[in-house]
Amino acid sequence: MRGHLREVVRLGWGGAKSNLLPGAVLWVIGLALVISYYQIVSVAEVLDQLGELKLKYSPWFAILSTALFGSLIPWLVQTFFLKSGEKQPFRHVPWLLLFWGFHGWQVDWLYRIQAGLFGNEINFQTILKKTLVDEFVWVPFFAVWQLVLGYLIIEKDGSVSEFKAALRKKPFLDRVIPLMIANWVVWIPAVSLIYLFPLPLQLPLMNIILALWCLILTFFAKNA
Repeated sequence: MRGHLREVVRLGWGGAKSNLLPGAVLWVIGLALVISYYQIVSVAEVLDQLGELKLKYSPWFAILSTALFGSLIPWLVQTFFLKSGEKQPFRHVPWLLLFWGFHGWQVDWLYRIQAGLFGNEINFQTILKKTLVDEFVWVPFFAVWQLVLGYLIIEKDGSVSEFKAALRKKPFLDRVIPLMIANWVVWIPAVSLIYLFPLPLQLPLMNIILALWCLILTFFAKNA
């Protein structure tokens, strides 16, 4: 049992190491967005307008924008740049839209609840608290298992028998733990950058960074 757990962790760490370079590209772009927002007036004005749209049309902005950035944009990028066997088939796109739309609604609530608990100040303590809750409460207890099970049932085209067979072949924790470790290495710094923005911009910036991550991974996959 202990040896098996070590192997699962090793796989997760292997995935994390392979994500370090694309992750570093993501962090640099995210940091550039943060600096631009606080130093360049025109950038701040554009992003603040985005934040106003988010507030005006909440919760539909969160649902529709996350569905777009989490599923449709990644699918389009994969369609244009990856081989047919390396991308999601089109029949999965409607289900991915539903999955990511629901995810966006949840993340919007996560950000709002954390703002209520910890405030909206942009300082080290507040960002640290929000990042810790995000990555060590939200991710392991809510996000990662939804991602694993959601994508698995979509991959199996909704077939319950194939879904169960896949879980028997590769158990739930064997899927969750490696993904969670790989997620932490890339997304702890990325999430910290998201929390450097005011509350109305956190979800839009999460979506932008999500789409950038897809573009970066596709670039590295295409040139591997």
